[in-house]
Amino acid sequence: MVRYFRVSKEENFRPGHVKRVYAGDRRIAVFNDRGSLHAVDDVCTHVGGPLSQGICDDGIVTCPWHGAQFRLTDGCSLGPETYRSLKTYSVRLNDGAIEVEIDFGE
Repeated sequence: MVRYFRVSKEENFRPGHVKRVYAGDRRIAVFNDRGSLHAVDDVCTHVGGPLSQGICDDGIVTCPWHGAQFRLTDGCSLGPETYRSLKTYSVRLNDGAIEVEIDFGE
């Protein structure tokens, strides 16, 4: 079952903004990186650090705990300190709102 979760109004989510949202039992970080919207799991695959509190620059998020890095476009790990890539989620604009698509059938 696919559901869309509203994150914010588009006008309130400017470049550089990040927000943690909850969708069922999932904690998701939504980034506006230089105008591009991305959503990934908010839990670093290394030791569970909160990626929504990390640094995001040019499509790369860095975990604040140990510096693990991931590409926002596909969740790919960029270093050996992580165990796996991040789950990514589709983001859409719908009538002035930013929404994240979650498939609960996965």
